Amino acid sequence: MMRTNCLIVMLFLFRFAPLYSDALADTATTRRGSASLMSPLIPVNLDVNEPEVIEIANFAVSEHNKRSNPMLKLSQILSCTKLYLTIGASYSLQLLAHDGFETLNYSARVFHQTSIFNSSYQLRSFELVPPPLQ
Repeated sequence: MMRTNCLIVMLFLFRFAPLYSDALADTATTRRGSASLMSPLIPVNLDVNEPEVIEIANFAVSEHNKRSNPMLKLSQILSCTKLYLTIGASYSLQLLAHDGFETLNYSARVFHQTSIFNSSYQLRSFELVPPPLQ
């Protein structure tokens, strides 16, 4: 019985320790807002030049290209926010992408699922942001 309890506690710690350490690193490096570990549903603004953000933006554009006809090329990342969840993180991105003729504004949502054994991205949405009315 004691071994079973220890195993359950160890699995729990291994499951949530990476999320806790990622949250600590992000709150230590981003000094915007007052995101704390006690309130994990506060979105954290990420630096658009971070390798993680660039990787996720490139994933969103390439996954969108696989699903639809126009071949877009990432031009610029305007903003990225990260929302911590119990099984991963949700990223909201504002991007500029070029379709060969013009550069347009897109909004993308990517879910990053993390577990002990693997890590994967899922494109949840990729939509053209309509231009502002004049």
